[in-house]
Amino acid sequence: MTEKNNSLPEWASVAVKLLQGPIYRASSNDSTWNLLKTWNGDIQDYFSKIGVFVYIEDSDGYAFLKQKNGFDEETELDENEETSANSKIDVDFSKIPKLIKTYPLSMELSLLCVILREALDQFDTSQSTSSMLVLKESEIKDRLVTFMPEKSDQTKIYSKMDEYLNRLVELTFLRELKHEENKTEIIRDREFEVRRIIRGKVNAEFLEEFKKRLEEVNKR
Repeated sequence: MTEKNNSLPEWASVAVKLLQGPIYRASSNDSTWNLLKTWNGDIQDYFSKIGVFVYIEDSDGYAFLKQKNGFDEETELDENEETSANSKIDVDFSKIPKLIKTYPLSMELSLLCVILREALDQFDTSQSTSSMLVLKESEIKDRLVTFMPEKSDQTKIYSKMDEYLNRLVELTFLRELKHEENKTEIIRDREFEVRRIIRGKVNAEFLEEFKKRLEEVNKR
């Protein structure tokens, strides 16, 4: 596809939004998502020059930037990682400063992410007619406290639950649902959509790191 002779490429706004954070497909007519899909090769090529690629999950409708680490030949490319090079080039991406911010999560938040990922997997294998997993705050809390046998740990979870949920909303793993009919009332049991990006973020690498941290905690 040939771009128009403009000062900025048609996909410039998509690149900026990806730098701001994950993007989601709102509908089949979502202009940002359609631009991303149309100009995917150009956008991938643009970011690849600085050791970054766009992870796109078309079936679930989300995309975000990922940064390569180490030497290119040691990096396992997947279908989301496109390159215009005809041959493998030895590039040490570890020398490039971090562009994609990483946020250290507490043990409790990491566990909550794993639990929500598992809940989403279970939901997708169920016979539900809905495509969106919605959990109430109380349901999320109940799932989490079952892993906290000590009463003191359970108390800590209850006291910090709002903080945990709000943090996952900031990370876009959860989306709080607003109910117009109750907007004048205080909603005591909030509802959240478990967003499918959690499947792309809580991946094998995340689970392996979490397992190591859990083993260290159990040794204490």
